[in-house]
Amino acid sequence: MRVEFRSVRFPLVDLQEQLEAFVARFPSARADDAGVQFVADDGAARLRLPLAGPRATAGEWAGDYLERLPAPIERQLVVLLRAGAVAVGYWRGDELLHHKAIRRYVVRGNGKAQSTHLKTRGKSRYGSRLRLQNWRRLLAETNERLRDYQELSGAADRVFHAAPVRVWAELFEADPPPPFGRHDDVLQRVPMHVHRPDHEELLRVRAWLCRGRLELPAG
Repeated sequence: MRVEFRSVRFPLVDLQEQLEAFVARFPSARADDAGVQFVADDGAARLRLPLAGPRATAGEWAGDYLERLPAPIERQLVVLLRAGAVAVGYWRGDELLHHKAIRRYVVRGNGKAQSTHLKTRGKSRYGSRLRLQNWRRLLAETNERLRDYQELSGAADRVFHAAPVRVWAELFEADPPPPFGRHDDVLQRVPMHVHRPDHEELLRVRAWLCRGRLELPAG
């Protein structure tokens, strides 16, 4: 028989309160293998953690996690990158300390980024050279911003990023490079669809990262 759930979303600021009620009702709940949610023994209830909240470890008891709350305030970066557009924000807890959205002319008429076109087609005239130059400047400016944020406010405890695989790789090939390594533990992909980066989209993604979800049996 299929179990029907009712789902309730909650903000990060309510995590401790929500978890206290969850543990009281499901004391044997443990974190799943990915550490993103706590699941009751019979699978009849789940509490999905806000991604911007403290991480759980695989198999951790919900009660043990609760004892770690409230957690120290983290410094978090959100990096949204697409061909021709980037939006970055640096938060300390709930406070947005730094942010920037940038756009450059780097997309061809068919919607393909110039860097991708050159790798698949090859030829370059003035327009394509200009687009490629702008793309390299965009990547460099993005990394300069990220490095400035780190110098001003400290290294981020976590970096949430949303970018196509090739675009994300090219960020690490830029000069200067970003202030974190390609395989650093602080990196965490944003598992949601992200629209063209701008300040509004940056705030929308951040709000999504700060929401958890409680799923209980319906009825």
